[in-house]
Amino acid sequence: MTVLDLPLDLQRLRHRSAVSWLRRAVYRAMVGSDGWPPTFRALAPGEPAPTGASPHLYVHLPFCARLCPHCPYTRQLFRPERARAYGEALRRELEAYLRRPGLPPVRSLYFGGGTPSLTPELVELGIDLLRPLFAPGAEVGVEVHPSDAAPAFLGRLRAGGVTRVSLGVESLRADLLKTLGRGYAPEEALEAIRAARRAGFECVDVNLIFGIPGQNPAEASADVERCLGLGVDQVSAYPLFTFAHTPLGRLVAEGRFPSYGDRSRLRAQRLVSEACRRYGLARTSVWSFTRPGVAPYSTVTREDYVGFGAGAGSKVGGEFWFNTFSVDAYVASAVPRPALRFQASERLRRAHWLYWQVYRTEVDPVRYRELFGRDLERDFAVPLAALVACGMAGRTEGRWRLTERGAIWVHRLQAVFSLAWIDELWSRGLSEPWPAEVVLS
Repeated sequence: MTVLDLPLDLQRLRHRSAVSWLRRAVYRAMVGSDGWPPTFRALAPGEPAPTGASPHLYVHLPFCARLCPHCPYTRQLFRPERARAYGEALRRELEAYLRRPGLPPVRSLYFGGGTPSLTPELVELGIDLLRPLFAPGAEVGVEVHPSDAAPAFLGRLRAGGVTRVSLGVESLRADLLKTLGRGYAPEEALEAIRAARRAGFECVDVNLIFGIPGQNPAEASADVERCLGLGVDQVSAYPLFTFAHTPLGRLVAEGRFPSYGDRSRLRAQRLVSEACRRYGLARTSVWSFTRPGVAPYSTVTREDYVGFGAGAGSKVGGEFWFNTFSVDAYVASAVPRPALRFQASERLRRAHWLYWQVYRTEVDPVRYRELFGRDLERDFAVPLAALVACGMAGRTEGRWRLTERGAIWVHRLQAVFSLAWIDELWSRGLSEPWPAEVVLS
């Protein structure tokens, strides 16, 4: 038995001092002491807002018909008058962006939430404003709740320029859907998939959750196979993460929500992967599998991106910034501007790029040299050697690729780093509209 075979519940461990120490140790190994701890700071009065631009854009629409207990994102219950006010603030922010000189053509535009399908007029607003920038073949993706996926609605999206959809199916067991607060029956979710396939989108992605208490690994795999049998282009399957700032996180902390065994979670990951491969899908990230010839539905694996809306994040070059997480504060802004910004050191920027390429399960040393003018193997000799020694990666055809073992464990180990830091940042942002600073420890 190796250390990688031991039970490891990172959901519980991430708040312990040992994991905090591990985060710092790995940061120092990858980046050095420069920039520790990473700290987001408020813009000073009169300080110019970031002006970075990107071919990849994201729009956050926070409104929901019901609030799922596990969701960590900026959201609130839908009210028509609030949605209209949000739309006006979003228009102001997008128009301010469009006034910047030298904007690159838009290659991808994704709408997330919240429940973007609940406010199609805001999706259309974003598309209409940004359409003059669209590059030929631009991807336009929208997250769709199964309850909204009527044929007429999907036709409206398709006619309006949406090319791809992601259906938040989550599970095909009625009792588990109730646990997750989803509000629809399994057959409704299956019919949503059929309707999306008939609508003619370039990519139909289905989100599924495993590791739900009461669900066994074989059931998680069976959900995947039922969706694949309906011809979906992509399956994105991930464990039930418990963020401390969510209602579910609080239930877990109080011992009022049962835990899911680590060995069962690992088995579910393996069975899901095997099911996708049987249907001919290839892994395109640690939690996504996509049909050959289809561009993956993805909002988070871009080298640079600019986000709009409450709680939206942006990253251009080495600079990161977030809008206020408060919908009320966002709506009240004459021209929405970031609440927090962070300038990464050059070494952190390189490590951040590597992290997200590993998340995509493939790292291209040539691209690294194009971006940074440096040698990947020299800069990250130790972590690459560690991945190889643990059987988690290897080099083939000039690129570093995760093995199946590596994809499964990177999926879990991200809880120590990105998910824990997301929890810290969002917890503070959701509780305080304009924090002076947020220190990621």
